[in-house]
Amino acid sequence: MISQRPEDVFINLLRSIYNNTQHSGLQLAARRPTLFSNRLSARHLSTLSGLRSWLRPLIECRTLPGGSDVACKGQKQSYATTHTDKTKPREIAILGAGITGLTAAHYLARHAENANITIYEASSTPGGWIKANRVEVEDDLGQKGHILFQNGPRMLRSGRDSYKYDDLVLYDVLASLNMGDKIRHPKAVSDHRYLYYPDHLVKLPSATLSVENISGIVQSYLTEPIWSGLTKTLYNVCVSYNKTLDPSLAGIVNNEIPDDESVMQFLTRISKDDRIAKNVVSGMLHGIYGGDINKLSAKHTILDRLWYRYKKPLDGRLPLALVNMKEWLLLYDMLSGINRYKIIELAESAVDWKLLAFEDGLISLVKGLEEDLKMRRNVTFKFNTPVTSLKHENDQILVTTPNTKKLYDHVICTLFSKKLAEIAEPRNSLPSLAETHAVTIMVVNLWYPNPTLLGEGGFGYLIPSSTPNNDEGALGVLFDSDLRTGDGEMPGTKLTVMLGGHHWDGWEHFPSEELGISMAKEVVRRQLGISEKEKVFAGARLCRDCLPQHFVGHRARMRDAHYEIMSVFQGHLTVAGPSYTTIGVIPAMRAGFDAGMRVARGHAQPWFRTPPRPPNSQTQQDYDFWAEPVSSGEEIPDIIGASGLEQFTETEWTHLQPSAVTLMLFRKFSSKINRFTDEDGKFVDVDRRIYRNAPLRYKRAQILERKA
Repeated sequence: MISQRPEDVFINLLRSIYNNTQHSGLQLAARRPTLFSNRLSARHLSTLSGLRSWLRPLIECRTLPGGSDVACKGQKQSYATTHTDKTKPREIAILGAGITGLTAAHYLARHAENANITIYEASSTPGGWIKANRVEVEDDLGQKGHILFQNGPRMLRSGRDSYKYDDLVLYDVLASLNMGDKIRHPKAVSDHRYLYYPDHLVKLPSATLSVENISGIVQSYLTEPIWSGLTKTLYNVCVSYNKTLDPSLAGIVNNEIPDDESVMQFLTRISKDDRIAKNVVSGMLHGIYGGDINKLSAKHTILDRLWYRYKKPLDGRLPLALVNMKEWLLLYDMLSGINRYKIIELAESAVDWKLLAFEDGLISLVKGLEEDLKMRRNVTFKFNTPVTSLKHENDQILVTTPNTKKLYDHVICTLFSKKLAEIAEPRNSLPSLAETHAVTIMVVNLWYPNPTLLGEGGFGYLIPSSTPNNDEGALGVLFDSDLRTGDGEMPGTKLTVMLGGHHWDGWEHFPSEELGISMAKEVVRRQLGISEKEKVFAGARLCRDCLPQHFVGHRARMRDAHYEIMSVFQGHLTVAGPSYTTIGVIPAMRAGFDAGMRVARGHAQPWFRTPPRPPNSQTQQDYDFWAEPVSSGEEIPDIIGASGLEQFTETEWTHLQPSAVTLMLFRKFSSKINRFTDEDGKFVDVDRRIYRNAPLRYKRAQILERKA
């Protein structure tokens, strides 16, 4: 059972935050169906039996500002996504060949019938912020070799701690690309993480329980100023949580909780102290968002679980969590697709690992997507082709570049939201997106031939906002030489220094690459004691507007943006990516999947349901648990328009449902009976199960029901 004590929740959240840092950044009142009926059965376990009632809030009419009703989403024919002339191919454009755009194209190419797909990319290569360069180096003895300088995300978190199923999109893509066997799992130092405060490295508590770790935690707490205020914080967090749960005060307390607040406001409110927020949490969030905890929205960061727990507490006696119903739909969609066996294998295996990567970081993933798309006749890449204007004309969108103009039936835009506001016609027609903000980060790679420069290895360290003498605006340093996923690199000490983020907000001019390298060398000299006389090979990349910031009020801005997009582009433009939803590579892939499948299918989920079995034609051994009919014969209507922001037009509570986390699949907190492995950790042969592809718990429940 998962502990529900507030002090444990708080500490676990802090640990979870740090575990998600660094690689993630440079790198969401109608009646709903439920999984948790008293009597489990194949029919009840499928959320799809009540899908129409669940979708009803999504297809009701909405009136746009000014009285326009173009956002009414319940017609049979959707001019945005349903092609009326079946003999003529649909023309679909994707703006941006980053990981979101590539994933959207991956699914469009497979599932959009009779469509031509054009991908516009301003740079010369795909991948967005995922970039790497092989550099030839030489050690002190004159021996030559190569190293890989990675300028962006290089590792992924497995989904084993998550209440979302975004990771299944990654596994589905890998299965389609036949790349599942290329995954690597860096593990030796993933628990060795640090913060730099005030003038030295402080090791953070590890999840591993041992005498050494416990002794180190106690000593650190007693001697390190970074933990000042922790006792008071834990006590007040406990009091705040218990007060929130008090039935006599629940109405009053919940009314006092704002609908949105910054990370600093939230943590100060529940702890009555700001020291831990400044000294610990600010550093952790630097690794994910590069942002300011005084501006970032608490419910749109990795603190969302804790924020929702205080806003709407759940029964503390049960291991419950608020899970969005779209996660269950994604689970059942994926386990009804052609790659389901491989997805089960990859997702179940990942439960034992924290980190995922490839031998070259994430470059293999980008190359795999690019090569697959280039082999498809209906996909065209246009590199070095920035889009300068988007305009709605005659139920199409005119895409303008410096050299061409072309009309498209639908456009999926994965560009930074402010950039979209700049190119949308008429000008100033998307004011909500024009208000959005992203930070700029300078990524500096350093390689020293001397392999002994790090006294104690690990994942790396982050720098809180309260750390003094941080004139360079450093966010943190990764110990890349301790995070190797391949064995072909030249031995040495390899570091990645991240500069800028919110520290550089408001700057009109940013440092050159040469100046950035000098600043990074000064950071590691002062903080790690690496002499400036050490031989070093260096590289740098300025990533402008690379990390969108979800400031307080983000949900309201995205709601307004939905109506603005629908009004201006009449349902022919869909947006996707971290500007709108969660930051990170895997969430970006989920966003691309959602956008691509929505445009390809022309209607809402489900997308991958297998056809219902013919009556009396399948034996018990052949029964497929996941092959549940969508409805009783009534088609799901096409939904007019697909801005990609529909979820923001309703309160978030509409689709959040208390769920027993032990019933979730592919998670470290999943009940053992719900695992796809036996007691020895070996996979159960899915082809020989009594109920093909069904978890053991569900299979046994069905057997009992049949006997009854």
